[in-house]
Amino acid sequence: MSTNDCKTVQPYLSAYHDGELAAGQAATVAKHVESCESCAAELSSFRSLGSDFAQTPIPAKPSDLWQRIECELPTAAEPVTLSRRFSVWVRESPYGAGLVSMAASVLVLLGAGLWFGGDSNHDMAGGGAMAMHGSDGHSHDGEEAMSAEHMVEFAGVMDDYLQKLPSDPDGAEQMLLTKYDGEKVDADGAVKLVGYRPIVSSGLPEGYSLASTSVLKMPCCTCVKAVCKRSDGSTLVLFEHDDEETAWFGDRRQSMAMCGDKNCCLVDLDSSIAATWKQGTRSVTAVGVRDQEEVAKLVTWLDKS
Repeated sequence: MSTNDCKTVQPYLSAYHDGELAAGQAATVAKHVESCESCAAELSSFRSLGSDFAQTPIPAKPSDLWQRIECELPTAAEPVTLSRRFSVWVRESPYGAGLVSMAASVLVLLGAGLWFGGDSNHDMAGGGAMAMHGSDGHSHDGEEAMSAEHMVEFAGVMDDYLQKLPSDPDGAEQMLLTKYDGEKVDADGAVKLVGYRPIVSSGLPEGYSLASTSVLKMPCCTCVKAVCKRSDGSTLVLFEHDDEETAWFGDRRQSMAMCGDKNCCLVDLDSSIAATWKQGTRSVTAVGVRDQEEVAKLVTWLDKS
């Protein structure tokens, strides 16, 4: 489990506990919590805190409460404000301690919410989660950093895409084109939309052919997607993008390995793998790769092109 996965899910634990998430988001959080002891412990703390708060007794208010407060107020000539009246009453009244205890419980709940919310904002600002930033640290095309909510949604969309890709590559491609305002382009068309020529425009290794290229406005960044066909008709997809994170694939198992001369992040996709590596100033993510050897073949070829 990578740190990014936990940072993606943690801001949603409170809402998940309260049943406020949409079905897809709730399923993503539930799946993560099943295999993450840290997030499961945090979720358990929410349940424990809620139970303690629900059991906190609320003292009954006596009918003569205000009269008692009036009697206990000082008789100083200085103006007596409401806040002064309350502070004196809390200090001297037998009922003050109960309300202070209840107020402390409320503050604990509020503090917990601010803690998790603040941590999420820090992650987004610092680029710890998947942000739409290029290697220069600036967002592209005026886009803002992707929120944690969009990250969870994006991981769900990619999961649907990965399940569809092996059996229906054309349907999988159309799903992403529709979802992320995709536009099929040639190399020159891509330059106009993203400012660079797709890396596959220089050709592909022997045994591969380029089926199509398109530009997608994905939550992480505007990227180029190249659909490649192997000689046996199977499909391999290359995403060329500006963000360097590999949180596209939710909580799937990841590992680092040397592929050619590149340090690659490999993600287990059940029947295939995905690989992400730095290629010049951008990153390349290959989806539907058969094994690490094929990743090395692509890395070496693209280095030479």
